[in-house]
Amino acid sequence: MCSHCHYLAPTWKEIAKLLNGIMKIAAVNCEYNRQLCHREGVRAYPTLICYGKRSQHGEHYTEEKSQEAIMRFALDRLNIHISEINKMQWELFLNHEIITQRPVLIFICDDQQNCFTSDERLIVAATFDKLIDVRLYICEDHYDMYREKVRAIYLPMYSTSYKPVFFNSTSDINTLIEKLWEQLPNPQELTDNDFDIIKRTEFNAAWLICFYIGDSENLKDLNLQMKKFSISGINLGIIHCGKNGQFCNKLGINRYPVWGMLKPGGAFELNHGKATNNDIIKFVQISIKTTNLWALSAEEALSILQNKENEVWFLDWYSPRCPPCIRFLSELRRASLKFDASIVRFGTIDCTVHTMICHHHNIQQYPTAMLLNGSKTYQFTLQKTAANIIQFINEKRNPSVIELTSENFNRKLAKKKSKIMWIVDYFASWCAPCQRLASEWIAVAKSLSSLSFVNVASVDCEAEASLCASQGIRSYPTIRMYPLGSEGLNTIALYNGQRDSLSILTWITKFLPKKIHDLNPSDFQRMLEFSKYIWIVDFYLPQCWHCQKMEPEFAIAAQLLEKVKFGRINCNFYMNECAHIKVFPTLILYKPKQKKKNRHDMDNISIVATTAEEIRDEILKIINFRIKHDEL
Repeated sequence: MCSHCHYLAPTWKEIAKLLNGIMKIAAVNCEYNRQLCHREGVRAYPTLICYGKRSQHGEHYTEEKSQEAIMRFALDRLNIHISEINKMQWELFLNHEIITQRPVLIFICDDQQNCFTSDERLIVAATFDKLIDVRLYICEDHYDMYREKVRAIYLPMYSTSYKPVFFNSTSDINTLIEKLWEQLPNPQELTDNDFDIIKRTEFNAAWLICFYIGDSENLKDLNLQMKKFSISGINLGIIHCGKNGQFCNKLGINRYPVWGMLKPGGAFELNHGKATNNDIIKFVQISIKTTNLWALSAEEALSILQNKENEVWFLDWYSPRCPPCIRFLSELRRASLKFDASIVRFGTIDCTVHTMICHHHNIQQYPTAMLLNGSKTYQFTLQKTAANIIQFINEKRNPSVIELTSENFNRKLAKKKSKIMWIVDYFASWCAPCQRLASEWIAVAKSLSSLSFVNVASVDCEAEASLCASQGIRSYPTIRMYPLGSEGLNTIALYNGQRDSLSILTWITKFLPKKIHDLNPSDFQRMLEFSKYIWIVDFYLPQCWHCQKMEPEFAIAAQLLEKVKFGRINCNFYMNECAHIKVFPTLILYKPKQKKKNRHDMDNISIVATTAEEIRDEILKIINFRIKHDEL
């Protein structure tokens, strides 16, 4: 509805064409994305914002909204510099007496700047950044042979076939760019044998490989397209699947053209995303980092599934035609970056290619993920995010939730002592609310892990149907507490609240031994004047979310420190005692000084902590410092 936006639109499209392959140009419709626009500080339309290395939080454009001015603003932020060479350097370049790591393009101008514009030169330099070094030579000699005829010269890297290329009739910058792409070396044609040799011997090599079928005309087009994927440190290869059909079938290639990454270390992965240039470049940039993610062949998958290798694997069974599978692949890549291959390897199995393997292992939906550790298989049933994958693997490696089965239930829980508390989640792996609860339950277990008398456990009622039936479990998830003071299964408390970690923790801490004193003004004054103990007081507001989050952590910390008194003051009721409090919650530690006239003055120190362990550690640090100070 904005007339100024309509006026800018054709200019913006032209800028997008000029900066194609150099800078991503985007548009946000603020009528449909109001929250995003508000968050980014958009107050008027159109608003132009540049995001990049120099402006991570967005740099607003405030100049004239013309094509020239916007282009100048954009090019200035590319951080591209074209150095000027003198006549001596010019002659050295021509005589190939300067050895360079990359080809060189030299723009030639006369003293009247009769050549490509500075913006056009910057566009070329940015397009071929780290592929071609760009220089500028200004001819001062009016009769120089290059003044009228040559506008640029391309010098390939020195070799026996070294031959400069002169551009003397090229006036259009896009034509020059296309001709420069043609000058760069074509991708290397590979065979199945070449692929295996690279995989076995070139452990630090990274290859982007295009698999194709077709004639020489197709090859010519693909060569040109692949050159545009040139990234420093990436080798380019091409494999004809008509000539290497058996090998392509082994890799699971069933469409053409398709791009794959052979990564440092030998892992291989196919691109299942969009086939646009930008998407393939993005795939390359991500895939080269994820050296611990392998697209498995039939032989590799069978070897892992039959437990022939003594390795831990996280396997993703998927179909490239399934959109949730493609989204999960990107999450899987991110998760794989957090683990060394010596701890756990990540593998993908394409069920459109390895149909028999998927059928044999009863894979009925996509994506299906599981962790294989020797003879044990753990199904991944959490939401398909990188954070949940990481949490799931860490939990299986170092469990914080005890898994109860028919074998250990009686030994561990049925014979429970009165000084021990158990909290148990009875769940079924197919149950969606159970899946949502799983990560919250792990968070509960981790928060309570410092309390030796509290055990957090779970029972898979799909695997342990008879056990759950004997306990009268009729719905999932069911959360039961077997509290302190009771033995065995005699006493049960049922949880019926919201299934998030904070709500569950707050409920559990109500059953812990009471160690926190609710202070009123007179209690607080007596503490300040006469207490011989160290006190830590939580100043809070009941309606404050951060205060609610602190409540269970504060209760757990109170269980960890026997010689420290814990108190809370409700600042809704006792505003005078909270007058000095600026933010909620605030934790303040009070420790008594030496007696003066039969009363104690209390030192007070603010505690900055958010978890029970942090509160404990901060208090111990202060107490230990005081003891050392007194001894000194």
